[in-house]
Amino acid sequence: MIECKDLAGKVVRSVTLYEDGSDGPEIAIDFEDGSNFYACLGIRTTLEAKLTRNDGGQPQMLKDYSSPAIPR
Repeated sequence: MIECKDLAGKVVRSVTLYEDGSDGPEIAIDFEDGSNFYACLGIRTTLEAKLTRNDGGQPQMLKDYSSPAIPR
């Protein structure tokens, strides 16, 4: 959860929703005081690859080859 306390009490001039923004779905809110709020739903792709050993109990991690999140 992200709490945006700075937005409380502001007067909204306009709200625009974008289905296909540059990084995914986006929302833009323009306020009467000239400030703007922007948020987007960033979708990340990851590649998970792990070498494990299972000797009958909990699998033991030998090596994690996973990549960090890759922006779409």
